[in-house]
Amino acid sequence: MPNDNYPRGLIPLNWPDNVPVHWYRVSSAADIFLGQPVQRDSTGYVVGIGTPTGITVVLGVACGFGGVLKKGVATPDPFLDVSDLTPPTPSSDTGDRWVAVSDDPSQEYLIQEDTGGTALALADAGAGVDLLYRGAGANVVNGDTETGWANIEIDASTVGTTTAFLCVLQRLDDRVNSDGSENAVGDFAKWIVTFLRHQKAPFGVTSPLV
Repeated sequence: MPNDNYPRGLIPLNWPDNVPVHWYRVSSAADIFLGQPVQRDSTGYVVGIGTPTGITVVLGVACGFGGVLKKGVATPDPFLDVSDLTPPTPSSDTGDRWVAVSDDPSQEYLIQEDTGGTALALADAGAGVDLLYRGAGANVVNGDTETGWANIEIDASTVGTTTAFLCVLQRLDDRVNSDGSENAVGDFAKWIVTFLRHQKAPFGVTSPLV
């Protein structure tokens, strides 16, 4: 049976237990979605990563928002509920916004594979991959403004064993689909990944490739 197709970006594995999350300030101009990889820029603000490929150094993944909410996320999402976390008190700057980031360099994430090309194989575990936002050309969007989720998936066509990748494939996830079938290799397969380069890791590198 086909795998479920529900792109929700990167979901921290074992959420919310044992998932370190910290608040970071974002600029008023930033559009950030749940499950979107983020990084801290040269000014100290956190921004969403618009091109999740190559040697990008990542801070973590957006899990929730405080202050002025972002991109239509009006209430905590049931998959990423940060209602028990208290963001910093906004200053007099009306542009204050805060994003809760899963920022542990060793954190594992659940993410969906794309479709339309050669699918990843079980033997690809340990290899590197890049991510992509769904759509093509002018239709590429970073996220869904109705749900607040990032439209991001694994780009299966990029799999390789050099160090020029954003993520490392750890293993195929063992969850089941909505019809009761097992998650399987192929279109929309769910994988567990980690980031290859992280802003909080020693020397910026977290995961060796096989």
